Amino acid sequence: MPSTVYKGDLAEVTFGHESGMVITHGHFTNTTQWVSAHVANTDTTTITFDGGATAGMYVGANLLAYPEGLLTGCTLRMAQPVAGTGAFDLDDFAITGNVYTITHNAGSVITVTPQMKFIGTSLDGDNIVIDALGCPAWDGAMGGWNASPKLSDESVLTDQFVGLAATITLPETKVEILRSHVVGIGRDVVVQVPQKLTNEGGSLETMMNSARWLYYCLGNEVVKSIEGHTGEVQVEPNTAGGGTIQAIAMGDNYIENPNTFSSIPAVGDFICVIDDDAVLFPTDNYDPTVGTKWPASHTSFTQSERNEMRRVIGIDETVGTARRIYVDDPFCFDHAAGKEVKKIILANNAATGSPDFVTTAANYGDITNRNSRLLFSGWHLPSFAIETSMRTRDVGSYNAHTDSPTDGAAAPGSANDSKQLTRIYKGCKVKDWSLSADADAEAKLSVNFDALMCYTDTGRLVTTAANKGDRYTAHRMFENTANGPLERKLAGIAPNTEKPFMFYNGSITAFGQTMAQVTKFNLTGNNNIVTHHTVRGSSGAERRNTAGDSLDQIPFGGSRNPALIVEGKNEYELSMEIIVDDPLLWHEFRTNRERNDSNPITLTMTKAGPGTDREQVIVIIDDYIIAEAPLQIPDDKGVIKSELKIKPKHVKVVSHDALLHC
Repeated sequence: MPSTVYKGDLAEVTFGHESGMVITHGHFTNTTQWVSAHVANTDTTTITFDGGATAGMYVGANLLAYPEGLLTGCTLRMAQPVAGTGAFDLDDFAITGNVYTITHNAGSVITVTPQMKFIGTSLDGDNIVIDALGCPAWDGAMGGWNASPKLSDESVLTDQFVGLAATITLPETKVEILRSHVVGIGRDVVVQVPQKLTNEGGSLETMMNSARWLYYCLGNEVVKSIEGHTGEVQVEPNTAGGGTIQAIAMGDNYIENPNTFSSIPAVGDFICVIDDDAVLFPTDNYDPTVGTKWPASHTSFTQSERNEMRRVIGIDETVGTARRIYVDDPFCFDHAAGKEVKKIILANNAATGSPDFVTTAANYGDITNRNSRLLFSGWHLPSFAIETSMRTRDVGSYNAHTDSPTDGAAAPGSANDSKQLTRIYKGCKVKDWSLSADADAEAKLSVNFDALMCYTDTGRLVTTAANKGDRYTAHRMFENTANGPLERKLAGIAPNTEKPFMFYNGSITAFGQTMAQVTKFNLTGNNNIVTHHTVRGSSGAERRNTAGDSLDQIPFGGSRNPALIVEGKNEYELSMEIIVDDPLLWHEFRTNRERNDSNPITLTMTKAGPGTDREQVIVIIDDYIIAEAPLQIPDDKGVIKSELKIKPKHVKVVSHDALLHC
């Protein structure tokens, strides 16, 4: 008999970027427009799309390609690139500073608070900007929205492999409760009211098979130029069309061209902005006039190129305005107008620029079109979303998705009901992390994170039994997501890349020499993340079923959840256990000097194989001072060990792998 309880082997966890949305009047086949209206007796305004064909951001006439309720709590701004050119100048953020909070979204309607100033229809020049924090990347392949959960098929791009995680702890949702006693009414509690909601304490520990989670730990990523990769294709400039890429601002989630692209990418392709302008990153010796941007050693950096790779999630070929390529993750850096853009078509071979793992005996482990990236800290951390689903039976979501049951055998409330529970923790940021390696095991990366809010699919709570179902189609990594070689590559776990880095893959250099006697290595980072609640009440009515259960995917319009999750100061610590074989270590410690980027500590891990272009991760620690170097005589009269405590200022990571973007 199938299990009737939730089991760990029937639970799934995936994740994805948060990118936000930019909705521009007149885009997507020249039809996008919206109408604002006040909601009576509330401090809210509805934005209703009454123009939008099935294309890109739309999954039907006027229907946004976004799950119901998942935008709740996101920040919305009205923007006019040229002031006064649209209808919503009274709400233009650049002029008024007005910021709105989304309390609900469903189909063609977004509800915001407080009330907007302008009531009417959008015009050319109007833009809706939904900020990235708490807004997972929209999925243009979403099946569609329907008022009936059973007939809906909703999703976002939380379709990435979380890693070789043995244990995952989901953020704990907690309610702060006000409890008060009142004089003259006995000894029991009289007033008991729910207050703030928090989602804290998420963690995962992975056997590190790639450096992708270090992007979320550190914050910035640049890639080495892909020019010269087999099969890469020019997207821009288009000399025949005379167009040029417009300037890209830090935080933008699209590139724009007023004319035709040389070669239009498809959804699921990857584009690379080629930008050889030097980028600053933390180091005490930065000099843009000295050194190479990608030294052959991959360790001593004073500068880098700022090339950025992104996944294409939408194409807008609106004629007469601006053509856009939307991407899954906001750009980390500014890029001047006129930069070159190239595309890579993801494939099961290397013919179109896609990285491809070589399996022939002579070159096993080589990666054709191997991608190289540099990860380092900056002014902000990218946010991400964690999707999790639990069920009692090994079946998919019960809705309009093609993989769903079609005969009603697993319908909610039936004997074969999987009782699926799907949640998305959004607005997640890494709080602290630890990278450890020792002589007994694989390299491990532990990540702790907090979230702003928890979305819950409430489609099984609707009152009408015929409409009950899973509104959201959960990602099941190897059933409906990474269920083929190409799909695995897109999910970040290309075939043959799943093996972790082992202790025998590693080497360590420090103080100008190779350290052959290191037994343990542990690097920790703390981003000092803090969540903030702000005053932003929601005056709209809570939607409930006849049993009184909330149908809102995020209760109370998100007003009881934190509005911000902000990174603070970076703090790094390094410890190494060394079998001592000469006195130089002690002299280095007592000299108490600071080592800079010309003489860093490096942990280099290279996966085994006969080839020369294998997967490799290089952790670079520079500008450091030794804080402790104990040299005690052991009781067992064996080898003398010293556990060094080192204080770094900066950490950088170079990764060579089959990933296109972390």
